[in-house]
Amino acid sequence: MNCKQCKSSFEISPEDEKLYKKFDHEPTGFCFDCDQQNRLFFRNERMLYHRKCDFSGENIISIYSPDKPYKVYKNDIWYGDDWDALGYSRDFDFKRPFFEQLKDLQREVPRVAIIQVNCENSDYCNMCFGNKNSYLVFGGDLNENVLYGTLNMRNIDSVDLDFSNDNELCYYLGDSIGCYGSWFTFDSKNCKNCYFISDCSSCNDCFLCTSLSSKSYCIMNQQYSKEEYLKKKKEILNGSYRNQQMLWRKFLELLKIRIVKHSHIINCQNSSGDYLKNCKNCHNCYDLSNSEDMRNIVFASRAKDCFNCSTITFILFMFYY
Repeated sequence: MNCKQCKSSFEISPEDEKLYKKFDHEPTGFCFDCDQQNRLFFRNERMLYHRKCDFSGENIISIYSPDKPYKVYKNDIWYGDDWDALGYSRDFDFKRPFFEQLKDLQREVPRVAIIQVNCENSDYCNMCFGNKNSYLVFGGDLNENVLYGTLNMRNIDSVDLDFSNDNELCYYLGDSIGCYGSWFTFDSKNCKNCYFISDCSSCNDCFLCTSLSSKSYCIMNQQYSKEEYLKKKKEILNGSYRNQQMLWRKFLELLKIRIVKHSHIINCQNSSGDYLKNCKNCHNCYDLSNSEDMRNIVFASRAKDCFNCSTITFILFMFYY
């Protein structure tokens, strides 16, 4: 089959056909990538605007720009009791198309300015729950004193984090968990005081290293004594921006020659994709945890029996915490 949007060829597997029948749905005619695009085109995650609250007239921060046709209320007003959504009810007109009437209703019923719950001093964060003193965090929950992050959970005093959880005093992390005082760290977990590392686990005081486990005082995957390491570290990490950029380029060259595992799948059964943890019977899935019987999914947690879905974890996080 050729995708209706990008025209590329793709296959609908027998398992997909069974699921379409189970959900009483016809195939969309889109490939996996285009399906994701069409499903998420409505989602404004990180574009923020200044506009006025249509209830109070206050200047607010919102995911809706001033030229949009919607009524937008400040968060505490939208969640409050000063208005009633049922007051916008209307009879259904069987002579008009359904989606035309739904569009009219959506333009009349007020929308919340920005999607966040129980956040403190984090006005510029969106799709978040429980953040404190954070700025430009999108889709990340329960962070404190965190700047610039996407889908990052439970981090403290850190900057520039993507898909990284439970880190503290860290900078520039990607897909890393439980790290402390580490910079430029990727696909790593439980590392402390490490710099420019990838695919490392439980390492302390290492830099420019890949694929190490439970190691200390290593540079370029070479073991040093503590004294030698500290001396070389002081010489190499001198704090200048020029030196940082040189190390970054060196790190990128190191990544080209490393040996990598085929996928990041931990404690999973009969599953395929990448960045999966504690999953069972999950296929063509990415960034999933604690889920079962899933197919063609991007980013989910504690979900079951889902097909062709994206980012279905936020509400679950709210109830869980």
